[in-house]
Amino acid sequence: MEIAVIALALIIIVGLVLYIRLRKQRQNQEDSADDYKRLFDGIPTPMYIYDAETFRFLAVNDAAIEQYGYTREEFLNLKLTDIRPPEEIPALLKFHESLPEGHVNAGRMLHWNKARQRFYVSVYTHATIFEGKGARQVLIVNIDEKMRAEQILLEKSAEIENMLDSITDGFYALNKNWEVTFMNKAAEQALSCTREEVMGKNLWDFFPRSREGRFYEEYERAMNERVSVHFEELYAPLGVWGALNVYPTKDGIAVYFVDITEQKKIQEKIYIDGQNLRAIINNTRDLIWSVDRQSNIITGNQAFWDRVKQLTGKNEGEVTNADFVQERVKVFFDSYERAFAGEAFSIVRQREFNGQQVYEELSFNPIRDLHDQVIGVNCFLRDITVAQEHLHKIEDQNKRLREIAWIQSHRVRAPLASILGLIQLCDLNDSPNAEIIPLLKKSAQDLDHVIMDITKLTDDLI
Repeated sequence: MEIAVIALALIIIVGLVLYIRLRKQRQNQEDSADDYKRLFDGIPTPMYIYDAETFRFLAVNDAAIEQYGYTREEFLNLKLTDIRPPEEIPALLKFHESLPEGHVNAGRMLHWNKARQRFYVSVYTHATIFEGKGARQVLIVNIDEKMRAEQILLEKSAEIENMLDSITDGFYALNKNWEVTFMNKAAEQALSCTREEVMGKNLWDFFPRSREGRFYEEYERAMNERVSVHFEELYAPLGVWGALNVYPTKDGIAVYFVDITEQKKIQEKIYIDGQNLRAIINNTRDLIWSVDRQSNIITGNQAFWDRVKQLTGKNEGEVTNADFVQERVKVFFDSYERAFAGEAFSIVRQREFNGQQVYEELSFNPIRDLHDQVIGVNCFLRDITVAQEHLHKIEDQNKRLREIAWIQSHRVRAPLASILGLIQLCDLNDSPNAEIIPLLKKSAQDLDHVIMDITKLTDDLI
């Protein structure tokens, strides 16, 4: 009897203990569920759980409700495809064809909310069991602002790239390892390469002879000292001259250059032409010079500067207008004014030098700019003393010829005319010199014809 009572008591005690433990376990489960629900709903990042087979939403937290704009009841009546734009659904279905069980970074996706406003998100998902069903839990990170910023950056980068490609001058960028990070079309053309060939390559390796000249020295200075440098240099392998501007950047340097090969060729031709012209004008004893509108000397040949040295004792670059005797140069300044008015002319002047008369021919010609404005005067002085002396001799000879012609036509012909008249009066039959008189008459007539010919030839001198 007592044993039965004890056994019954033990059964009751064990039952009470089991009951108490069971109640405590259920309470703990309920508390854990409440804790999970509070954690799920309270997390500030959008989260939802959906059926892995039907894609229907099974649970959604408060942050997701705020993000997508649906009420909880509306959300739980939707499917995963309802928060995707139509064009995104094929990619979503393909993604679920081979989805692993563990945690998955699904990458960037495009969603939309109840108002059909689109935004980019990063999706993280993993398999789970919810209310006894196979499900997937998803965490959403809104990256729309970041994506739009990246898109703006890409657009700006593309805009800058298009702008750099549109300019006619060369541009390329190098990082701190001297690797080409960008090259525009003008640089491709000037350097005879494509950006695909050179991008990412070390500049000095790709263009091995580019270390020649000033390139490496100036680039290194811009890179290390973080200063802008400007210089001109020839890249010999291509025969290309460039005017280069190199600027330091955050990651290296930027090089902007203008192809000045044609300008250099023109400069070289101008220089050679100038040398040839100097050789020509210095190969004469005539004086050649030019002046500006203030009558200051611009250029002169060697003969001119030798004369200046003789007159002033000063060399080229030292002399001014004040160094000349004003009475001597008055004729020049007066002539400059005529030439600046647009007149081209020549004059001859006579002066005394070392007790002798010297004759000089001076020519003045206006120098005009592209707008036909007179900006200077070119002057030419030639010593014509010998020519003038020769001319004077000719004039003296002409004078004497005129005198001879007058004598021939007046003083010589007059006696001859008398002789001819007397011959006509002679009786040729009675004269003892009858045979001589016709001969004398013929000779006198011949002499008369000679005098008449001389007179005709000298008519222009009289």
